[in-house]
Amino acid sequence: MTLRRVPLALGLVATAIGIGLAALGAPLLPAGAVSDLPILAAAVFAGGVALLALLVRSLDSERGMALPDTDSQYVTVPGDDIDEALGSGAGQEAIRQRVEGVAVTVFQRDGLSPDEATAALRSGAWTDREPARELFDGTPISLRARLSGWLSGIRPFQRRVAHATAELRRRDEER
Repeated sequence: MTLRRVPLALGLVATAIGIGLAALGAPLLPAGAVSDLPILAAAVFAGGVALLALLVRSLDSERGMALPDTDSQYVTVPGDDIDEALGSGAGQEAIRQRVEGVAVTVFQRDGLSPDEATAALRSGAWTDREPARELFDGTPISLRARLSGWLSGIRPFQRRVAHATAELRRRDEER
């Protein structure tokens, strides 16, 4: 059963139970507790809705919008290289190196050589944002930052990458 058929099956079972209670419920319920007419009306309504849903689903040949085939070897998806790095266990260092490569490219557009750009990243002179600077200068993540990240749901490394990419974007847009 697919996920779409499960709610339909549950609805049909609930409808069958409702009809069964309506038909056989009088002996099971205390005398005078509930009139049979509202129970029977609810069961008929639920059965009609279930049948209507079944009809609509059986006549509907399209199950939704067709998405493009992304399993093809010719389709590239942005971020695949980062996913591969994370999958291979390279993790944070691979992401840091990727952001560093982008930073060097942005600094080269500003007229710096690759060595000067790398030196600027290591020294932290390129930004006023402390988390962005810490991504490249080798500052270890403190216990306080880890605890704060755990409580806020934004890990310190994610915060550093977000600040660095925002600063790089700002610098690139200012050009």
